[in-house]
Amino acid sequence: MKKQLITALIMAISINSTIAQLPKDYEVATWLDFKKSAVTYSFDDGTPNQLPIAVPLLNKYGFKASFNLVIDWVKDWNDWKQITNNGHEIASHTITHANFGQISEEQQRKELETAKQIIEEKIGKPCITFVYPYCARGNDNIVAEYYISARTCDRHVAKATPENMFDITSVCVGAETDVQKADDFNKWVKNGVIENGWLTFLIHAIDNDGGYSSISSTEFDNHLKFVSENQNDYWVATFAEVSKYILERNSLSIKEKKVSNGYEIEVMVSAQSKITKFDQPLTIKRSLPKKWTSAKVTNSKGEINSRIENNKLIFNIIPGEKYTITE
Repeated sequence: MKKQLITALIMAISINSTIAQLPKDYEVATWLDFKKSAVTYSFDDGTPNQLPIAVPLLNKYGFKASFNLVIDWVKDWNDWKQITNNGHEIASHTITHANFGQISEEQQRKELETAKQIIEEKIGKPCITFVYPYCARGNDNIVAEYYISARTCDRHVAKATPENMFDITSVCVGAETDVQKADDFNKWVKNGVIENGWLTFLIHAIDNDGGYSSISSTEFDNHLKFVSENQNDYWVATFAEVSKYILERNSLSIKEKKVSNGYEIEVMVSAQSKITKFDQPLTIKRSLPKKWTSAKVTNSKGEINSRIENNKLIFNIIPGEKYTITE
């Protein structure tokens, strides 16, 4: 047990490292595509209207969300599996909705490990993030053995680089809170832009489906419309995607080599984890070389999307890949 805890602690340190090393002409975006804030819609408990109402609303705007399931409360896994094929995330919310502030470390481990195993078996995709029931934190070292990040609910915007990836705050919404109308949601996402941070909404019931603190689908739709109309400000992504982005961004290194027709770059991250592959795209800028008026970027698959703004070449990279920049 002692050895396992030490291993988990080392893992937690390594994936929280902030040692980005970039050549002088490069800049990595705080959020994908240089958006001003990250936004995550995080749904707890698998309440009855999340699949038939919340998912179609999100899909309407092309947004992906995280759905945090309690294993003992899931009656049919087929529909949950299907939404992951459209980019939504299934995350762990334990087996029994246990309060980690009231159970032993041995019980915590069972809840964490077994829930992860069952989700991965039923969904067929990795389960890499965790949500604390009742927002009651347990032992970070144990959580770090199975997940790369965990959500709590201290009701504020998380920093672009959180102090602890296993204590990511969120804002609870719905009838039991003061965040009920579209304008209430909008005020919070606007605060996220001001703070250049990560805003996670903690959502349960929708349209009075019997779950906790219900939200109105009409108000939620109006809010999503606002975010969609201001997509230059907001990167809407799952909890796993944003977690990966942070860990990769903060440990990114780029090696550049001059070649006859331009530049070759190698992309690496020092973050390491046995839990997941770090393959979340990151957005970077590179100053155009002198006298260049255009540029294109290619990798092993061919030319990739890029654009030039204010004499800067902007494109997405994936850790572990190599790219070539030519005029």
